[in-house]
Amino acid sequence: MSVTLTPTGDDACQIQEKTASSSALFPIPASATAVVALLKTLLADPDAREAQAGPVSVDRMRDGVRLHVGSGNFLIKYADLFPLVA
Repeated sequence: MSVTLTPTGDDACQIQEKTASSSALFPIPASATAVVALLKTLLADPDAREAQAGPVSVDRMRDGVRLHVGSGNFLIKYADLFPLVA
């Protein structure tokens, strides 16, 4: 499985998760740079449970970080998250 963060414009990006048999796409109304900064903010503070920037919020889960936009959410497992923010 692989997770990628791809810019789709100045203020938009998408997260794509691919496995051998499926693919999921999650659009985000924020730049890829802003999403990475938000994820780094949450990871940098071990006591923080959540962080928010505009319409995008993230919260820490046991298995990874859940990214929220509107009524949708996308779980990024820690093994897939660290390569995105490195």
